[in-house]
Amino acid sequence: MPRQTRDRSASSERKKHILQAALTCFDVNGVEATTIADLHRAAQCSVGSLYHHFGNKEGVAEELFLEGIAQLNRGMLRKLKTCSSGEESVRAVVSFYCDWSVRHQQMARYLHSRDIPFSPDAKARLKEIHRAYIISVFSWFGPFVASGEMLRLPADTYVPLISGPIQEYVRRWLSGQAGNPSKVKGIFADAAWNAVKGLKGKGK
Repeated sequence: MPRQTRDRSASSERKKHILQAALTCFDVNGVEATTIADLHRAAQCSVGSLYHHFGNKEGVAEELFLEGIAQLNRGMLRKLKTCSSGEESVRAVVSFYCDWSVRHQQMARYLHSRDIPFSPDAKARLKEIHRAYIISVFSWFGPFVASGEMLRLPADTYVPLISGPIQEYVRRWLSGQAGNPSKVKGIFADAAWNAVKGLKGKGK
């Protein structure tokens, strides 16, 4: 393996290690209360390495959030590509989000946090991640809408109708206000499908 490739791989692994350590720090203490010293101790890396890879603590927080969203989106799109109908796809969105949140509770809790200070650059990157994801999801569901299996609705209503309720329930669960979402995901999947199914989806 060429030296440059080895160096890039090692750098990528260091970044992943720092982000994983940061996730635990932020989950326990919150972003604001966590210090660079906390991250340095948790990641067992030099302060210089932290600044080199992320610039500052806020850079770590931004990168962690962006990576979490990207990870969730990649998994969701992979799941959708295993589906063969609109109903299966809608139910898969609810089920995957629920299962992913249960498996990755720290990250799910972080993605629901509201104390992350985003820079203009991070906001632009986040907007692009969301744009690319929405385009991919709409492209997947488009044929089911065209066939009448799903209702033709304003484009910006599908995500709130399908994902909104389960996301809110998961948020409540993560804060200790609701039971395990795995036990009720079928209820939310039924509700999501009932909200968007078209005439050809009736009775299924």
